[in-house]
Amino acid sequence: MKQIEQINKQDMKRRRNDIIEINKLRGKENPHAISVQMDGMYNNPLYSGVGRTPFQPATQTVYTAAENETSKHNILALNIKNKLCSKHSSLDVDNDSGRLHEDCTDECSANIPMVKSIGNEYTWARECLLDLKEDAIEIEHLVTDADSSAYKAALDLHNEGINNVEPENFLDTRHLSDHVRKGAKSDKTL
Repeated sequence: MKQIEQINKQDMKRRRNDIIEINKLRGKENPHAISVQMDGMYNNPLYSGVGRTPFQPATQTVYTAAENETSKHNILALNIKNKLCSKHSSLDVDNDSGRLHEDCTDECSANIPMVKSIGNEYTWARECLLDLKEDAIEIEHLVTDADSSAYKAALDLHNEGINNVEPENFLDTRHLSDHVRKGAKSDKTL
């Protein structure tokens, strides 16, 4: 598993360098300032437990940052969070380590405690943005869905002086059109 992770990280690093080189060839003033789209996916929709449970039903999330510089939209940063332990069935959380079972090692597939919010998009986005910063990439334009806190994470990194480029936020057309369609359907005056 660690070898697969390492290969993926090397591949994303290569893709990041490729984007910088493409921007240099295009004559972009700051080739390290790029446009990305970010979003998270969950193994269960976060809203699926509404009214049935006070807990979030999802236990796994994948948060991605894909470049918007080329038509390939390569994934440049990936953040995977998992509350489930692949070795133990116990749902007991060890208070010291945050792991599901006190006997788990670093090879445990759970990398966040059961009590932590899986829908913490701000933190997952911030971790992706800091990962991009390690290769001197900063976000110039950020495409997100309307309820995303990824833009807040990018703006905070700029305001904290970590990133020099102030990001600009755009809403993705699929989520925006869904929002407009639902609003039109529920508007009784139309």
